[in-house]
Amino acid sequence: MMRRLGQRERRGFATVMVFGIIIVAAVIISMIQSSAFSQAAAGRESLARVRATWAARAGVEATLARLEYATENPEPGDAFKLLDDMVEISDGVLISASYRIATTDGNKEVPGPADAHAKLNINRMTRDQFLEIEPFMTEDIADSILDWIDGDDEPNALGAESPYYMSLPYSYIARNGPMQSIMELELVAGVDQRDMRGEDWNLNGLLDPNENDGEATWPPDNADGILDMGWAGIMTVASIDGGLGVSGEPRLDLKVASESDIVTRTTVTGDQAKIIVDYVANTDEAKMTDFISRSLRSLGAQPGQQPPRVEALTDEQLGLLLDECEIAAAEATTVIPGKLNINTCPAEVMRFIPEIGDEMADAIISERSGRVDGFTSIVDLLTIPGMNRRQLATLYELLTVRSNVYVVTSRGRDSRTGLEVEITATLDRSTVPVVIKEVRVR
Repeated sequence: MMRRLGQRERRGFATVMVFGIIIVAAVIISMIQSSAFSQAAAGRESLARVRATWAARAGVEATLARLEYATENPEPGDAFKLLDDMVEISDGVLISASYRIATTDGNKEVPGPADAHAKLNINRMTRDQFLEIEPFMTEDIADSILDWIDGDDEPNALGAESPYYMSLPYSYIARNGPMQSIMELELVAGVDQRDMRGEDWNLNGLLDPNENDGEATWPPDNADGILDMGWAGIMTVASIDGGLGVSGEPRLDLKVASESDIVTRTTVTGDQAKIIVDYVANTDEAKMTDFISRSLRSLGAQPGQQPPRVEALTDEQLGLLLDECEIAAAEATTVIPGKLNINTCPAEVMRFIPEIGDEMADAIISERSGRVDGFTSIVDLLTIPGMNRRQLATLYELLTVRSNVYVVTSRGRDSRTGLEVEITATLDRSTVPVVIKEVRVR
C-alpha cells in the first residue's frame, strides 16, 4: 500500500514538473517572440526613417541642383523664373517614399522654399527700423540688439553689453559681431522667446498640428489655422548681399576692372567707362550709389576745368552697371547682410522701413502687381510716378530684385508607414557652387 502511494506521488511530481517545464518554455518562447516582434518593429521603423530621411534629402538636393543651374544660366528678364522652377520640383516621388517642400506665405502654405530676402536682415537694420517692428518691440530691446551686433563694449542708452550677461545665473558674453542664427536673438536682453517664434516653435515656416491646437500642447496658439511666425516671420540673419551678376558671371570690381571689360559687360561707351574707372580710382569713399545720384559729367569734373563732354548713363546702362559691377570692400572675406527683395517681400515688411514709408511702399507693390515678370533691375523703380534718381540712390541701399539665399523645408514621408522626417536647409548661391549654410533635421 505504501509502495503504491509512493509511486503515485512520484508520478504526480513528474506531471507537475512537466507542466512547469511547459509553462516556463511557453513564457520563454513568448518573451523571445515579443523581443523578436519588438526588434522587427524597431527595424521596420529604422528602415522607414531611413527612407523618409533620404526622401527629404532628395528634395534638398533637387532644389540645390536647380538653384545652381539657374545661377550659372540666369533668366535676366524674369524675376520669378527661379522661384517657379523651384516650385516645379517641390513635390517628388521616390521608391517607397516621397517628399514635399513648402513654406508659409502670408496666411497660407505654398509649395517651394522660403526666400530669405523677403525678410529684413537684423545685421543691417537701424534703430529706427527696429522700432517699426510690431508688436512687442521696445527701445530697450532695439538698443540691446544693436549692442549685441556692434563691435564695442559700450552699451547704448537702454541697451546691454557683456557685463550684464556675465551677471546672469548662467552667464555668457555678447557676440559683438553679426548674428549667425535667428535663434541667437533669444539671447539678447529683453527678448521673449514667444515674441521671437510666435506659434512657429520649431522655426520651420509651416503650421504643424501642435501649433494649431489651442492650449492642448505647447506652444500656445489660437487654433485659427493661420501660422503666426512672430519676429522670425519678419526678420532673418540668413540673407547675403552681392553674389554673381545677372549674367551669371562674377561681378566686376571697379577698383581693378579695365575700361574694355566695363564696356563689354554694361554697354557703356569708352568715354563713359573712362570716367567710371578714373572716379573710383581717385575717390576713397566711392560708392555705387554715386552713379545713381550724380551725373558722369559731375563725377568726371576736375577743379578749375570744364566738366567733360560725356553722355549721361541711360537707365539700361545704369541698370547693367549696378547689376554687373561692384566696388569691393577692403576686406575680401566680409559678408554683407542681404537687402530686401521687392519682388518677394510682403507689403507689410516693406512698410517696416521708415526710409521708404507707406506711400512709397504701396506704390512699389502696386507697380509690382502689374509686372508679370517682376522687377528685373532696381532701376525699374524709376517707372514709378514721382521717383527720381536721388530717391533711387536711397532705395538702392535697402532693396534688391535678386535673392541669394533660400531656406528649404523638405518633408520626406515613408509610403509604407507614413513616418515623416523633416530637413530644413539654408542654401546660399552668392557663390558657385551653391553652399549649404545650415541644416536642421527633425
